[in-house]
Amino acid sequence: MPRWLALWGALVLLAWGRGAIAGAEGEGYALDRMADEASLELAPANRDPVEGLVRVPGPWRLVGTVDGVRTWEAPLPVRPRTLFFHRAPDDMAVFQRRGEGEGPFTEAGGRKLAFAYKLKDWRRDRTWAFSRRGLLVRRKAGAGPPKPGEYAVRYSRAVERERALNRDTAGLDDRAFAFRSLQLDDTTRTGIYLPAPSRARFDLNLPEGAVLDFEGVLLPPEAADSAEGSDGAAVVVRVDGREVGRVRLAVGEPRRARVPLPGGEGPVDLEIATEPLGDARLDYVLVADPVVHVPQADPRRVVLVFIDTLRRDHLSLYGYERPTTPRIDAWAERAAVFEQARSVAPWTLPSTRALLTGQQPELWGTATTLQERFARAGWATAFIAGNIYLSSNFDMADGWAQHRCINWPPAEVEVDRALDFLADHPDRPVFMVLHFMDMHLPYTEPLRYRHLFAGERPAAFRSDAFQRGDVVKLRGAGRDAARAYVQARYDNNLRYVDDQLARFLGALDEDDAVVIFADHGEEFWDHDGFEHGHTLYDELLRVPLVIRAPGIPAGRVEAPVSLMDVAPTVARIAGLSTEGMRGWPLQDLLLGDREADFRARPQAFGRPLYGARRWGVLVGHDKYLTTEGREAVYDLSRDPGEHDDIADRRDTARLRAEMAAGLDREVHLGFRLVAKPARAAKALTARLVVPGGVRAAYPAEDPTKSSDAEVRVEGEAVVATWAAQGRHEREIFVIPERPAAEVAGELQLFIEAGARELAGAPPVRARAGSPF
Repeated sequence: MPRWLALWGALVLLAWGRGAIAGAEGEGYALDRMADEASLELAPANRDPVEGLVRVPGPWRLVGTVDGVRTWEAPLPVRPRTLFFHRAPDDMAVFQRRGEGEGPFTEAGGRKLAFAYKLKDWRRDRTWAFSRRGLLVRRKAGAGPPKPGEYAVRYSRAVERERALNRDTAGLDDRAFAFRSLQLDDTTRTGIYLPAPSRARFDLNLPEGAVLDFEGVLLPPEAADSAEGSDGAAVVVRVDGREVGRVRLAVGEPRRARVPLPGGEGPVDLEIATEPLGDARLDYVLVADPVVHVPQADPRRVVLVFIDTLRRDHLSLYGYERPTTPRIDAWAERAAVFEQARSVAPWTLPSTRALLTGQQPELWGTATTLQERFARAGWATAFIAGNIYLSSNFDMADGWAQHRCINWPPAEVEVDRALDFLADHPDRPVFMVLHFMDMHLPYTEPLRYRHLFAGERPAAFRSDAFQRGDVVKLRGAGRDAARAYVQARYDNNLRYVDDQLARFLGALDEDDAVVIFADHGEEFWDHDGFEHGHTLYDELLRVPLVIRAPGIPAGRVEAPVSLMDVAPTVARIAGLSTEGMRGWPLQDLLLGDREADFRARPQAFGRPLYGARRWGVLVGHDKYLTTEGREAVYDLSRDPGEHDDIADRRDTARLRAEMAAGLDREVHLGFRLVAKPARAAKALTARLVVPGGVRAAYPAEDPTKSSDAEVRVEGEAVVATWAAQGRHEREIFVIPERPAAEVAGELQLFIEAGARELAGAPPVRARAGSPF
């Protein structure tokens, strides 16, 4: 008897809850958020444990021939999560079996192929590449087509995810195993995972007219021969033991389902079960977003329109000379338009985390998110995203009923996806984030917009598709014209977003709540730089924020506000709790008497994507910035462009204290160890002796994941090591026990290894006086 059937008798049965749930909070019973109220019976395993290499059985098809080297493609036997394919994910490798052996395929018995992605590499024998679904291998024409099982893939992450799909090898307790999020292609769904045969039961009071809505998904394996797969499964719904609905599922074909439920007096036993249609092998069923609710004729909707990289002063809404946003302008006549909204960072990930929690972004993973609050109240939740930093790779799919992410989609695609979600939920309240990536490089507006604001392409650019590297290299007499062209192309994309957004806004009701905002801006040489992620000037931090919702008065708002204020504002609009949020509901500003509090509140920011760590705070009109041991202060009331540093005329100690209050953390004066930006063949190690001892030492965060640094404290010494082959400019911070000013002249710095590989300036330097 197959193992997955023999173990059926060993099901885990959790204790049955004693009393019915008297009534749902909010808009219905969100069953996938009710783990503590569920009784579960879970199949122990739907396959034997997976280990090591995953063989590629084929079928293979010829896709190209260059200089006598043929490229063959077969279905990829693992499911990666990458949005880029120009390099292989960590630990993914392809091996070719040596000889004709039929035994287990091991790395020792195979030849490792080189990864080669570019078109010029198609003439290289014994190389490989991959796409979302296909594996490409290249071999000489005389070798013939690959044989079944001749190649195998190593990808430990996929093997780990595959093991997590089976109860016996998942390493999770029953509730964590069943109540979870799972990904299929570009969509992550949250629900109840019930690999067939399994069941979840709830003791509920059902209102008259209640239905059970869900989306059934039969997931393909994460790591398996392409010849393996489920032969189908069913989701069965029972009330008090009587079947009231059955939905058949096929692999990779999600099905939305609605099951009418019998209402009446007293509690009922609602059961959601999964059953194999034949063999239970690989019957991985997710019952996504299961909600018991009464359909509404006019459900509420709350939508956050997230326009990535949108510079505030390029909207005609904010006085820009070009008509870049005429449709948003007209729509915003009945909205609150915030003139002094700022982000917490000059790039996407920390800004979005702060926005969705109303908390410091470092608390992501512990703070309750907006999507969790809405989902628990029975709302349908969706994030339509287009940036890798908003993907499941960075935990941004957590908590959403549906999270969809593809990289750099045009606005038209995102609007279509958003409209589809609304159409799928016509009688449920919806909370949605709709994200646009068009304002981010590369500027890819449709051809019909190409010359709306931009003229002919300058000679400085070889094509209409340019990247940051092309722009920062602009030199010579034509530089100013080329820069103007770049900004005009940016404006073209904004007009395209404006038109597409109007199509979406037109599908909403007048009483739906909409927030339009950006995560950060874009620098156009305001401080001699370009793009974003590098500095903390207002061209990056000051963002558009527009809210149109019931109870929000229209008009221009001058008081300074933060993206952290969006979460409590939206929660209050929906009648949800704001407990635990640090941001302030903007209703207190618009409808209350707290304008003075908002103006006096310190707004802290920092967390650049590139370069040295930077921090700052806005208090009143004074904007304080610090990086690399230097401090600067700008009076925005008379110097909005931030060009006149008046730090020598301000109490910077007071401003550092305000920054600490704004960040909810201590701010110290300490030392930074910085390695010369270079690559070394060996690891570079430095020892810093700090008389009086060390309170703390740690490496700076590394958003680009381009370096590897370790720190340890040995008595009065800090030992810092930068790994070989990594970029060495990652900073090491040291907080002394004694005041930094006292100990600065007594520091001793020793280079222990790797110095010879770094010629020129000293490879490591220590600098005092930097608040962090």
